[in-house]
Amino acid sequence: MFDRRCNIERRHANTCEWILGLDEYKNWRSQSRGLLWIKGKPGAGKSTLMAFLYDRLKEQHCTERGIGLEFFFTARGTEMQRTPLGMFRALLNQLLRKDPAVCSNVREVYKEKCSAFGHSERSREWQQRELEQLLQDAIIASAKRQQVTIFVDALDETGQKFASELAKYFHKVNYRAAQEDAAAKICISCRHYPIPTSVPGIEVWVENHNSDDIATFVHHNFHPENLLAGDSPDREAWQDLKEDLIQRANGVFQWAHVVVPLVEQKFARSESPEDVRRWLQQVPDEIGSVYQYILENVIEQEGLSRSFLLFQWVCLAERPLSVTEMRHALAAKDTLAAPYQIQCHETPNFVKSDDRMKQYVVALSGGLTEVVKSQDGNKEIVQVVHQSVNDFLRGQGLSLLATLEKDGKVSMCGTSRVGSKGNDI
Repeated sequence: MFDRRCNIERRHANTCEWILGLDEYKNWRSQSRGLLWIKGKPGAGKSTLMAFLYDRLKEQHCTERGIGLEFFFTARGTEMQRTPLGMFRALLNQLLRKDPAVCSNVREVYKEKCSAFGHSERSREWQQRELEQLLQDAIIASAKRQQVTIFVDALDETGQKFASELAKYFHKVNYRAAQEDAAAKICISCRHYPIPTSVPGIEVWVENHNSDDIATFVHHNFHPENLLAGDSPDREAWQDLKEDLIQRANGVFQWAHVVVPLVEQKFARSESPEDVRRWLQQVPDEIGSVYQYILENVIEQEGLSRSFLLFQWVCLAERPLSVTEMRHALAAKDTLAAPYQIQCHETPNFVKSDDRMKQYVVALSGGLTEVVKSQDGNKEIVQVVHQSVNDFLRGQGLSLLATLEKDGKVSMCGTSRVGSKGNDI
């Protein structure tokens, strides 16, 4: 359930701290109730900022009285990680564990369900509308005795309809807390669209404040001056190019995260700063256009067929595939040449080890996929590096890859669906 927060890109040293000095945040932090909106462009760093704020809350609650609840939506996750139902279940579960005093109301509702339906599967199945009211009641009840602070990240990843409904729901909770003098504070994050601006709250726009964080990232990850001779005439030119990277990011952390490694590659190939600057002028500013540029110009053309297949599995599987499963998934198409006569590990392009596969998926995707640990730590899964990559691929990227692929015949493999329930490789 909590894979998303565990897998969020961890902040670099001395980043995200700008929010602690903002009047908007300090006002919200000093009050016993209120609704704080963290808004931003896709890839601006909203989730990393939310994880930072929640971690600080946990540290403060070690010395201060109160409880914190959190949920980080991810459209790339399981049904319970990407739907409001999953959020209501998770938040209520956390609250009941941290404040058992609010269990009585839930217990009474459960007894009523058992009385009406008996001890059947139906009595144990909680409907979303039930959980909405139970959670609201429990938050208010708990917040009348102590401070309750709630963090919910990435409402937009639930889709337009649900995102709007959740925004209104948290506004109602905030309004009720004010009416009943309950100490409940709420912090939610989302893109500027699709949440309606009519829902009131204190707003912080991330892209208006994160330029120093982006500069820290660029300087930490790209430092050609350490590899150049002290009297190299290119030192100043490379330094100027780093400043250009910071300006071009324009508040979108993900732009820098994607483009800086490409610049590093060019530096490693001994390209001059002038050549890299000319190349950089061809790289679009809009993040979706950057992803298109990578598909068209960065991914090796001879591996395009495999890249297309990789992106299909990452975007369209019912759940994230493990590294081992992805090795078999990419090879499964090759078994169609002789069905029932050849197995995945016998195909010529089968990747022999997980270690090789972890490097291979990054190369095949031009850096748009990554390997992360699952929450239980028992396996490593393959996913896109950011939700905006998934949005781009499903919106236009996959069709672009189909066009780019020479013979246009790449398709999902076989009859069994890797990632579907009950089918593990």
